[in-house]
Amino acid sequence: MKNQKSLHNTLKSVFQKNHGSKLDTTNPIVKEYLNLKNKNNLCFAPSKNLFFGTDGTISGCFAQSFILSYGKYPETNIEQAWKSTTANKIRKLTKNQYLPPACNLCYTQVLEKNYDVSYASVYDQHKEHTDYPVSMEFYLDNTCNLECIMCSPENSSLIAKKHGISKKKSPYNQKFLDELRCFIPNLKHTYFFGGEPFLIPIYFDIWEQIINSNPNCLIDITTNGTVLNEKVKSLLNKAKFNINISIDSLQKDAFESIRKNAKFETVMDNLDYFYNYCKTQNTKFFISFCPLQQNWEEIPDILNFANKLNVGLVYNRVWNPADSAIWTLNPKNLEEIINYLEKYKFKPDNDIHNFNINGFNTLKNQIKIWHKSALDFNVKYTGKINEKQVLDLINNELNACYKENHRNFLSKIKNKKQLNERIEAINSLIKEYKLSEQEKNIFYRNIIMQKAFFINAFFFAENSDKIRKIINLIKS
Repeated sequence: MKNQKSLHNTLKSVFQKNHGSKLDTTNPIVKEYLNLKNKNNLCFAPSKNLFFGTDGTISGCFAQSFILSYGKYPETNIEQAWKSTTANKIRKLTKNQYLPPACNLCYTQVLEKNYDVSYASVYDQHKEHTDYPVSMEFYLDNTCNLECIMCSPENSSLIAKKHGISKKKSPYNQKFLDELRCFIPNLKHTYFFGGEPFLIPIYFDIWEQIINSNPNCLIDITTNGTVLNEKVKSLLNKAKFNINISIDSLQKDAFESIRKNAKFETVMDNLDYFYNYCKTQNTKFFISFCPLQQNWEEIPDILNFANKLNVGLVYNRVWNPADSAIWTLNPKNLEEIINYLEKYKFKPDNDIHNFNINGFNTLKNQIKIWHKSALDFNVKYTGKINEKQVLDLINNELNACYKENHRNFLSKIKNKKQLNERIEAINSLIKEYKLSEQEKNIFYRNIIMQKAFFINAFFFAENSDKIRKIINLIKS
């Protein structure tokens, strides 16, 4: 009987599909997060949202697009993507409190108690519908007039041009617009990113569709604030837009050194226009701030500025490049920033102020986590990191990930041969980049800090293009 039971368990483990890591609902922090958000799983993106990337990738969210997609436009149309096998598998996982690969990014933020900045929070709004998405994120083009120091070729056409990267023909065309017509009437929320959205022609076509067939749909635009012509003003007068404007300094010289090609006075004048527009239309206006090595002393100032206007303030995490990101600093510099920010105490007068102050406290907490991570890193990894250490770390972690996930129904790696092929492909790409000594150190530390996300990303990545994108994220 004992042997029969053992055999049964062995067969069960072989044939039963592995669903991967599960949300630890016994963890007090996770319990607190779920209670505060009044929900029973980490994220609703798979059952509510479609994300469209510049290369045609269709996915559940920005993070998931780095690893798994529902298809690629135009080979896969919108309806096929929404009803795809991968989409349904991911929905099944999240509804049963399992974590699809990219969800480790948000899960880490939750465990750090950064509840409000977790990407998953974006999808808490609106009731889901099984037949169609209720929100869409459009990231269709990187056309931009700026070369911000914390930006990348993927997000700015001008930076791409300087790197000798020619602009590819967009997969999104009239056919895409025609397909959207069936979905727009059911949308509750849309988000537009760039590049600079007001410089992307197809966005104007989508906005016109929304205005004509679903004027109650919320439209969120994240803009660098440099473009405000008659065409934009005419558009704004036709509908109610939520505006998120990027302001990374209140000082002219600092602002223009961060957001290269922007004119401080022009952006601030345009900020006033967008602010008054949102106030008149009773829509939401946010200031988006990137905390950097170049502007961290202005963190309290930007909070006071937002509170004075009585508008929301969003702090964006900046992971690269290394000479702009705060997390790459040494423990001494991080401690200096923490001590500086601790001097400031803010008292809220209303809900918006409270939101902004919570964001400030969350940012402080994040910097403290980075500080602890930097201290731990310096203790464990003395000296310069070499290429062998980088490759060994990835190899060892991927082997560990294989043991846990090779039976996961989202995994394309089912045996050791396929795992070794994946490891060799990653090793070859890393060697191809010829990382500098500083880049190797940053690369290694980045994987250590966000291991759950990056190792899962390497393991579940659909193809070499996605592996390359993941490496670009890490190498800074």
